[in-house]
Amino acid sequence: MATSVLSGLATAALVVFLPRAVGATWAEVGSILGRVSAGALVVLAVVWIGGLWAHSFVLAASLPGLTKRRGLTLSLTGSAVANVLPLGGAAGTGLNFAMVRRWGFSRAAFGGFLAVTTLLNIVSKLGVIAVALALVPILHSASAFGAVSLVFVPVPLAVVAVVWMLADEKVAAGIGTALDRLLRRKPGRLAGRIPDLRRSILRVLRHGWRPMTSGMVAYLALQLVLLWLCFHVLGISLGLPVLFTALAVERLLTLVPITPGAAGVVEVGTTAALVALGGAPAGVAAGFLLFRGFTYLMEIPVGGVLLVGWLGNQHRVRRAAAELGAVSG
Repeated sequence: MATSVLSGLATAALVVFLPRAVGATWAEVGSILGRVSAGALVVLAVVWIGGLWAHSFVLAASLPGLTKRRGLTLSLTGSAVANVLPLGGAAGTGLNFAMVRRWGFSRAAFGGFLAVTTLLNIVSKLGVIAVALALVPILHSASAFGAVSLVFVPVPLAVVAVVWMLADEKVAAGIGTALDRLLRRKPGRLAGRIPDLRRSILRVLRHGWRPMTSGMVAYLALQLVLLWLCFHVLGISLGLPVLFTALAVERLLTLVPITPGAAGVVEVGTTAALVALGGAPAGVAAGFLLFRGFTYLMEIPVGGVLLVGWLGNQHRVRRAAAELGAVSG
């Protein structure tokens, strides 16, 4: 409870502090946000939904037999939970596990799904960051990354370790053995399971890499389009390389969600990066807040509605099963 309160207060404080952090006021930011028309909001919503639909191709390919509609449901319900709870990623994963099990998938299948999607998400973020870093000599944008670049250091090392494990089964077994000792598990338990997980991941990647790749590229492209549109509808002109760098900083900051969904941290850090790249403080704060309104805030009510619908459907299924059992008895 205390953690939830402290996390909520930290998030609120960071968001309230946002304009002051970049040299603007809430009055200036609010005045710019007031330019958004209802028609523009509809267009932004369509692009946002399009990005989520593209990502559902990645999820469906990561768990053979999963439909894209269910993949979209997993994405939004998991995000809704993760965006409101401290360390909500674990709670969102637990919810997705329960949903997948109710749909008839095994624990092992979900384990492979979780490993593949986590790896793909991290690799995609690193890819965006790598392109943005390549633009640094052209844009002189090193200041956009600043201290947040420290977050970047351990992540590639973790990815290298995972790739090494996937490339060599002996390495996977060795990691399992080390984890057995570290966690004081029964000898050989994880040493046997991790190589099995490795084979499962490789099988999924081998058969689904095309839809995974195309879905992830389409998703990232639509995220960039959404970011551009958020500034465009406010009458703020920023170059595509600058926006791409901002997207990379946002991806970088979401790697370590200190607050739920990294709320507050992402807004302050990315807006500061845009100001460092020459953007007007009030304008870039307004544009990025509009972007996060879709990519973070909207996921909560939409995912919540889907979760309520899923729970209601599960209740109806259980009640029908109980009634059938009573009749049969």
